[in-house]
Amino acid sequence: MKWNYKSRIYFLPLILFFFLLEKGFFACNDNPVRVNLEKIELIEIDEPLENPFKGFTTWIGNTNPIFDEKLQYATFAWRDIEPQKGVYNWSRLEQGWGDVQKTGKRVGFRIAACIPGSGQNDIPQWLIDKGVSMRPYSIDGHQGFAPNWDDTVFLAAHHDFITALGNRYDQDPRVAWIDIGSYGFWGEWHVWLNESLTATRETKQAILEDYFQAFPTKPKVIAFDDDFATKYVTERGGGIRNDCLGTEASNNWYLKSLDRIDPTLNENVWKTAIITGEFCGGTQGAIDGTTLRFNLNFDFIKQTHWSFIGPAGGAIQPQSEEHRKNLELLHKTLGYRFVIRRFVHRDDVKKGENFEFDIQIENKGIAPFYFQWPFVVYFTNENDSTLLEVETGIDIREWLPGTWSKIVSIYIPVSIPAGVYNIKLAVHDPNTNEPALLFANTNKDQKLRYLVSRVRVM
Repeated sequence: MKWNYKSRIYFLPLILFFFLLEKGFFACNDNPVRVNLEKIELIEIDEPLENPFKGFTTWIGNTNPIFDEKLQYATFAWRDIEPQKGVYNWSRLEQGWGDVQKTGKRVGFRIAACIPGSGQNDIPQWLIDKGVSMRPYSIDGHQGFAPNWDDTVFLAAHHDFITALGNRYDQDPRVAWIDIGSYGFWGEWHVWLNESLTATRETKQAILEDYFQAFPTKPKVIAFDDDFATKYVTERGGGIRNDCLGTEASNNWYLKSLDRIDPTLNENVWKTAIITGEFCGGTQGAIDGTTLRFNLNFDFIKQTHWSFIGPAGGAIQPQSEEHRKNLELLHKTLGYRFVIRRFVHRDDVKKGENFEFDIQIENKGIAPFYFQWPFVVYFTNENDSTLLEVETGIDIREWLPGTWSKIVSIYIPVSIPAGVYNIKLAVHDPNTNEPALLFANTNKDQKLRYLVSRVRVM
């Protein structure tokens, strides 16, 4: 056909129609303007993350020179907490704890009834006055007196004390875990070189059961030195503490002990319960264990799936740049380290329907996160205002070392305005209902939410 002036007039409306259609000028109110959605690249970062319930543990009141650690620890003598029968000095126990909602710092603690080197009796004097006998001991150059653990007066008072302790702290968000103590030197469940002090199995079980009844919700760990107690605790969901990390002999002793108790302990307990401990030899032992014997201990910690380490060694000063790198590597490896690897979905979702996404998380650490904290999806607009916040129902305790993936569906309410939204992810601390866990990813906002994608709501 001959292209003339009239032809151009006839075609102009058609050209204009297609132009406006492309630009979305004929979209109804429920359909946003079509725009290309920018892909968000999920990029991993390498630096250490100062996360809850992992890393280094310091004595209460101390600090780590490298990391802003979230765990602190202390052992307390029974006499200091219950100076009179039924009268409790909670302020002594809580000294230096701080406000977990402001600092994120939590504590673990142990009660001891015999602390070699303390220079005094470690059960309350009123309990001795009631007739509980004290028996002499000698260990590591220390002499003192240990209570008769089998005494029924001792056991009755212990039951009342631990019950009161649980009533106060089982639901306290400041408390991260409980070391099951009370029995043995330093509450470590051994009377090494003083076997005449050994309690009966019935007494041990009574002391253990006091803790399980008083602390039904708090994680509990026990030093592995008593086979019966370790088996009793782990069979009930408790974890293990190793207070002598650092040499080939001590590390092998731990593995052989667990194998003697139950050949499956090292393989299975860590999947649901905390594994922790500290270095032999205090600060110098920790320095030697992270310099001269770093590879040995690093491999052992990976093999036994530790979440945190300390307080002995929890506040080590780096001795060199190489030592600093060792500590950073250890810190990154302890416990969990989550990386968002995949977040895939359709570009569009309609209001009043379900939004389905395929998510993959890699745990590059050596242990899971042991708490059922909510995993939350946010839809935010261009002004970073939250238009939708949904708890997904994902159980992050399932993120064992390796990769985890799942297809998840959330409902998009009809009330949300149509538009293009940023999708952000976060793990909430249930005590604050705010994001509180760091991923090893970029795109973190000031509220600890991670931008992973964009979606068009229609």
